Amino acid sequence: MFEPLFFQFAVLMLFIVFMVIRGYYGRKARPPGQKRTRKERWTDQVKYESKWLVILRIVVVYAMIVFIVIWSLFPFLIPPVTQLILVNLAWIQWIGVVICIAMIFGITCVGIHLGRQVSGTLEIKEGHTLITSGPYKYIRHPMYLVYFIFNLGLFLICLNIILLVIILLGLIVVTSRMRVEEEMMIEQFGDEYRDYMERTGRLFPPLRRKKKTHNKTRT
Repeated sequence: MFEPLFFQFAVLMLFIVFMVIRGYYGRKARPPGQKRTRKERWTDQVKYESKWLVILRIVVVYAMIVFIVIWSLFPFLIPPVTQLILVNLAWIQWIGVVICIAMIFGITCVGIHLGRQVSGTLEIKEGHTLITSGPYKYIRHPMYLVYFIFNLGLFLICLNIILLVIILLGLIVVTSRMRVEEEMMIEQFGDEYRDYMERTGRLFPPLRRKKKTHNKTRT
């Protein structure tokens, strides 16, 4: 049948394109010639994050990759009991495809605005600045929002309980990361970031802006 094969191919291609774009901006942000050992990368990751959350994040990423590959290329290995059977399945999957395509443009937009501050680990880079342009004008974590919505698109295509569990575990990791990241930014930028928090939402634009609770001098 055409449609099942199409969606199997589509989910793999969409996932690859998304990850390639994310990886491109991550590599572009690295200082020229920078090479870190596995031990150095681990040290950087656990500097601000809990060791167990880092491990969970790594498990989630690899579990997602393995699931997408198996669902796309070896669907007979997926336990049928984990697959949701819905009436008019195709139109739900098409919605998922459209969402994923939109989020590919979304991750590109975020990468452009973050520039050399894109990072897979929580860190304050040399010359780090507070980005408040583009999507960052309205929300503080547009990259995480893009991840959430892209994963929703993948779920709508696959409609599989295993994938849903992986996504929910990833949500636990990212929720914790956002809190830690904001604490880091407050420590780095102080009142400038607190003011930024007052006029933006974490993942969605605030319905109304909060009143300022402090004064600050702009330079």
